[in-house]
Amino acid sequence: MPEGSLPIADHGLIGDLRTVALVGGNGTIDWYCSPSFDAPSVFAAILDAERGGAFELSAVSAERTKQFYFPDTNVLITRFFTEEGVGEVQDFMPVCDDSGEVDRHRLIRRVVCTRGTAGFQARIAPRFDYGAQPHTA
Repeated sequence: MPEGSLPIADHGLIGDLRTVALVGGNGTIDWYCSPSFDAPSVFAAILDAERGGAFELSAVSAERTKQFYFPDTNVLITRFFTEEGVGEVQDFMPVCDDSGEVDRHRLIRRVVCTRGTAGFQARIAPRFDYGAQPHTA
């Protein structure tokens, strides 16, 4: 396992039947290829934590986390417990039956504070084509 990466067992999986993303128990998307399973990566921190790229949404001062699926769905919830409250990131990828949207891929992340207050931080660092393609912020 690369240094700085979470074990694969500490990830949840979301997908839209055409591709998937691995979401770490820390709220970070560590693997995502688009538009298909075999496409080059957008986020690949699971392979290289420094240069692979990731999409982080996490509580600033989380004491512990818990990850689970909303019952009978592919909506992954990463819950963050802090001294001040409880917040969560809800991740999913909608499945579209409309043939006009076959080329449209959406990765939806929703942040919710469910009790008290919880500050969140975000970092979006795509590294296209396994980090081989440059990008600008």
